[in-house]
Amino acid sequence: MSESGAWPRTGVRTIVNRDFHSNTYLLATGQGSDCVVIDPGLDRDAIAKDLAECGWRPKAVLCTHGHFDHVGSAAWLQASFDVPVHLLGSDLKLARMSNFMLAAFKLEQRITLPRFEAQQDGAAVACGPLCLRFHALPGHTPGSAAIAVGDLLFSGDSLYARRTALSRLPGEDHALLRASLNGLFGWVDSSVRVLPGHGGSATIADIRAHNEELRAFLAAGAAP
Repeated sequence: MSESGAWPRTGVRTIVNRDFHSNTYLLATGQGSDCVVIDPGLDRDAIAKDLAECGWRPKAVLCTHGHFDHVGSAAWLQASFDVPVHLLGSDLKLARMSNFMLAAFKLEQRITLPRFEAQQDGAAVACGPLCLRFHALPGHTPGSAAIAVGDLLFSGDSLYARRTALSRLPGEDHALLRASLNGLFGWVDSSVRVLPGHGGSATIADIRAHNEELRAFLAAGAAP
């Protein structure tokens, strides 16, 4: 995989949100104090604190999918910094279900949704010298995507380092997710580092070698 705009990995900061322990990433663009926010979760205060501590200013927000723990602070970021929020168009309907799903999980918190910039598979978002590209990975949700830039891949809840994210949430399709991941492994370089929506990061090579739960999931769909 090759995308323009690589930078040192020290230019990525990870915020673990309190609820659901989802990862929000701050990504330095290499241009002044500008950054990109990936998957702003429900913990708005933690995101605000980290932005203040590092002195970075968001220029764009990108969401790997429409679940509330990945879009929860997007509207606040948009209102505070006047930034676009990008999401694959096929997950807009799911994002609009956020407060219904929060209630279903018996959480009192409710969110406001931003004005989404609906993107398509393969769409590129330029932010300073960086080019971040959406790669559709439907299955966890209809509009799940991996976001590729340089030697990094933000995989949302489609691909984890040491487990799978299988559930019975609305819109999840295990057969489709299996096909998406097999397709991803067909083109992504083994040295690319995956930064998932939950848990720690790992290279593609490490995931393929050591994620036993994922290997079992992929093998379950193999032809006899």
